[in-house]
Amino acid sequence: MITNKKAFTFGIVLLITFICLFYYIMTPSFGNGLNGLQYADNMFNSLAKGSANFIQDTTKKANSMNGHEINVNIKAADAAQAQTWEKLYTAAGINITVDDVKVGIKGDLGTILKAVVNDSNALYNNQGEVLFNNYGLEAKEVGYGWHTSLKAVTSALDKQQNFKESAAVQNIVQKAVEPGYNYYGIEPKKVTAYAVTVSLLLIFYVVYTLWYGFALFFLSEGFGVTASKSSKGHA
Repeated sequence: MITNKKAFTFGIVLLITFICLFYYIMTPSFGNGLNGLQYADNMFNSLAKGSANFIQDTTKKANSMNGHEINVNIKAADAAQAQTWEKLYTAAGINITVDDVKVGIKGDLGTILKAVVNDSNALYNNQGEVLFNNYGLEAKEVGYGWHTSLKAVTSALDKQQNFKESAAVQNIVQKAVEPGYNYYGIEPKKVTAYAVTVSLLLIFYVVYTLWYGFALFFLSEGFGVTASKSSKGHA
């Protein structure tokens, strides 16, 4: 039962306008066939990518491993993955042996990591054609191949108590391979260049959230549903 028509009417107006605007946001009206959510998601992904370039740091880390020889045996998930690993390490000039899913890697860790950083840089810069020309593999196949093999190499190095080398590999995976793989295909953008757009998106998010909240608040008030603090004391 409506007890406050004015509050109820205002709540209905807020709710209807909220729904209409939501409908518009979900239409492909924001360029390149994107809806509002996709546009905002792409924008923030691009801004995140713009601040996730650690290639310079990881290049230094890779160079610091020059002369650190490793000799590890790892296992692939299947023969196809083992063959992918073979392509990557062979192209890097590393001695690799493959027996079905069993893979042996022997060589200079610095050489391996520099190849990884170079490929990750190509991924980060959306240069899939470079990787395809080098390996005959799609860009993300290369990134995934490095990620899976290096994770296995890390475990093998830990078992050998080669912790310094293991830490270097993990650093490269986290700061080069993963950003390159995750942000492949996304255009990097700097926050400073889109400060106004970002500010407007954040302000809109806050206002739109409050919009819905006030719609429910006034509808509840219209139905006589209110909240109050009891003034009675406790015995």
